[in-house]
Amino acid sequence: MAVSIIGPIGIPREEAVYPQVATADGKQMNAMHDYVIRMSKSELPPTDTFWSLTLYDLEQGFFIPNDRKKYSVGKNAGMKLNPEGGIDIYIAAEQPEGVPVENWLPIERSDIDLNSQLRIYVPDLEKMKSWKPPVAEMIDGD
Repeated sequence: MAVSIIGPIGIPREEAVYPQVATADGKQMNAMHDYVIRMSKSELPPTDTFWSLTLYDLEQGFFIPNDRKKYSVGKNAGMKLNPEGGIDIYIAAEQPEGVPVENWLPIERSDIDLNSQLRIYVPDLEKMKSWKPPVAEMIDGD
């Protein structure tokens, strides 16, 4: 909670917030499963500056290893909005058919708990009062 309010190194809330993405079912995300995080245009993080979603190993705090060396989706890491202006971000071992590579966070299939963290820079603090972070939905049952 403190990280969301003041940032990891004391960055003021006006400059950055770091909300965590939880799962729709309340279970811990794990690399044994694939997930999708959907945001409509109105649900995108409230900022005109920069946002991204980054995937970490929950226990160690490091990026999730993958052959593509891709660890985030967002304005700096590449993303493709859908025709309605929203985005679907996939966390999956294989790139799902029809999903732009920019919106895919690859994972290696292993028993690693995942932490999906949003980074929102120069957030619209008024909109942040009612905005809710998206949730991750499991899309397989491996």
